[in-house]
Amino acid sequence: MYNGIGLTTPRGSGTNGYVQRNLSSLRVKRPRDERGGDRDEKDRERLESQLNRQPNADILEHQRKRQLEVKCAELQDMMEEQGYSAEEIEEKVNSFRMMLQEKQEPAPTSTERPTVTETHALAAANQQKNDRLRAAFGIASDYVDGSSFHADRKEKEKEKREQERLEKERQQQQQKKYT
Repeated sequence: MYNGIGLTTPRGSGTNGYVQRNLSSLRVKRPRDERGGDRDEKDRERLESQLNRQPNADILEHQRKRQLEVKCAELQDMMEEQGYSAEEIEEKVNSFRMMLQEKQEPAPTSTERPTVTETHALAAANQQKNDRLRAAFGIASDYVDGSSFHADRKEKEKEKREQERLEKERQQQQQKKYT
């Protein structure tokens, strides 16, 4: 026995007396009904935000510029192997860089899968896919997931449309006054 842990004597137990944690046992989770409703809503919002994470435009732009510089470096290496002078190489690489910047290659097509490490490229591709699906199914951009389960949703939407219509009429009347 060491520090009060283990068997006092392992003799006859069929073990060496060493006690360790059972890694195969699962923790028992509380059932849903014991948790509060607020926690469920927070969990849902957290999961929703993880699913619809926006890509970082700066990182995507950096990746695009990096790919451009890789192409320029390849051209420079090739020209150095062929024996061009340093001034010629720099001039041609700069013109090649300007040509590529003017061309501004679009993002990779949807058939080309980004690597797993490019999380922002994956997020951008996922965003495009979701936008295409929304357009295909005719889902409005201001639609909130799960809103169809609320009983007074249609009434609120009707009131919102009415408010927008009144506001638009008010703006048109003000325009007529000033013209």
